[in-house]
Amino acid sequence: MVAMTAVLPFTEADVKGAADPRSFQRGLDYLDSVDDLEVSETGITATVFGNHEYRVHLAFGDGALSGDCTCPYGREGAFCKHCVAVALSVLRLGQDMPELIETTKAGRAKLESWLESLSKKELLAELLAVLDEDRDLRRRFEMRVASVNADAATVRCAVQELIAPPRQGYVDYDGAFEFADDVREAGGAIDGLVKAGAAADAIGIAREAIDLVIDAFEYADDSSGLIGDAAYELLAVHLRACEAAPPDPVSLAGYLCYLLLQRGDYGVTPGLADYAGLLGEKGIAAIRDQVTAVYEQNPGNWQARTLVESIAKAEGDIDTVVAVYAASLDDRGWSHLRIAEELDEAGRGAEALDWAERGVREAARPDRRLVDYLAGRYAAAGRDDDALALRRDRFRAERTLVNYQALREAATARGAWPEERAEALGLLGRDVRRSAGAPSAWGGPVLVDALLGDGDLDAAWDAAKDAASEPQWLRLADASITARPADALAVYLRAIAGLKTMTGDPVYHRIAGLLLSARACHEAMGTTEKFRGYLAALRTDQRRKRNLMKILDANGLA
Repeated sequence: MVAMTAVLPFTEADVKGAADPRSFQRGLDYLDSVDDLEVSETGITATVFGNHEYRVHLAFGDGALSGDCTCPYGREGAFCKHCVAVALSVLRLGQDMPELIETTKAGRAKLESWLESLSKKELLAELLAVLDEDRDLRRRFEMRVASVNADAATVRCAVQELIAPPRQGYVDYDGAFEFADDVREAGGAIDGLVKAGAAADAIGIAREAIDLVIDAFEYADDSSGLIGDAAYELLAVHLRACEAAPPDPVSLAGYLCYLLLQRGDYGVTPGLADYAGLLGEKGIAAIRDQVTAVYEQNPGNWQARTLVESIAKAEGDIDTVVAVYAASLDDRGWSHLRIAEELDEAGRGAEALDWAERGVREAARPDRRLVDYLAGRYAAAGRDDDALALRRDRFRAERTLVNYQALREAATARGAWPEERAEALGLLGRDVRRSAGAPSAWGGPVLVDALLGDGDLDAAWDAAKDAASEPQWLRLADASITARPADALAVYLRAIAGLKTMTGDPVYHRIAGLLLSARACHEAMGTTEKFRGYLAALRTDQRRKRNLMKILDANGLA
């Protein structure tokens, strides 16, 4: 398809390796959309015209091919279809490549020589001409000049223009990348004011810019997260401005509370620890008072609740932390567990145990982590009977495989597993009988997996009759290749038969895995010749599926 050349240190195979299959295939459609190719010994730049105009840069230093593109996928670090198109377009040049490289080098050398020959006045005239033709470039220069000269009014206007809502009223996914760049550019201009000694002005402009960016989340698609990242860079600029011109601590506390409590829905929130030195005792007290007042007025305000919790933890006020969690107890016992862990860490183990027991007692369906925590506390205290009773109660309430396994562990530690096992299996057997004839859109009876986990293969096979799910049958077969090879083989052959009408590499790999297991069963029975006949018939029947044949060959199933 593409002519190769020895000039470049990469091949079409390298391009396939750098891109995912879909990007490679789509890149073939853009070969005629590549323009402005420039090639050097270490890289390539070009323009690719698609839905938009995209700039592509390829690098191949140290023997590795990499690419950057201004398209959304490329900005996420992927070797996109535009990178593929540029790479293949260059390879397609073939014998013309050396001439292009030399032309690029010569053109660059001539440009540098000409620029060096110009006087300062002539060079300025050329630059001004370029700026007159490129409004965006001129705006960046004007912002830089305003920053250097501490011209806060000009910087404020430029920042507002950069981050203002677009005329069309929304920013789509592609536009979010450009918007994020504008936010970063605005942040750079504000940072310039700080460096120029106008930090007090920079604080106000930064606050206005942060508000504008937070507003943008209402009309911008920030699926990429780039606008959010740029917003945090603005917060960092605000912090640097405050450090250069420390504001009144109470005023600063009010602004931070405003961001945290009123503007925090989109997750762009300042870190209070970063401002601790600027806030001092007076500012921290002001934040505590404001946050506590909001929380007491509305305990359901999650921002206020989180802040009250954070402040209390920072100050070691465990009672307030417990009170916050206790105000929103849930039916899984997660809040009970968090309370117990906080009390445990504070050295209040008896209270922690009380809360954990309360959670298991009060929660409708106690979370496994809470139960594990309580069982661990019992075990550490030598209360093995209580640990066993806990595991028994949880298994009776929710007869899951995890609860069965936990019961087995606790009962084994007490030397009581045979009795507990008999009762537990009786309950699981009753569950199987009750669900007889019910739709099988579930994982199969827990009884089968429990017996399998116990190593009781014969009982597991008996329990599986007319009840096991397909995954359970396969787990049984995998565990029985040596002990019950004929039964295991029947499961594998049935699974293969169900896949023969399907296509796709994942299916083919699955067939190959099942065939390897089937071969192991025949080897255990001493009937490998029969397996060869079966494999030959299957290959003949499926011969049109070329990828399947390749996968079988790769697995030694020729």
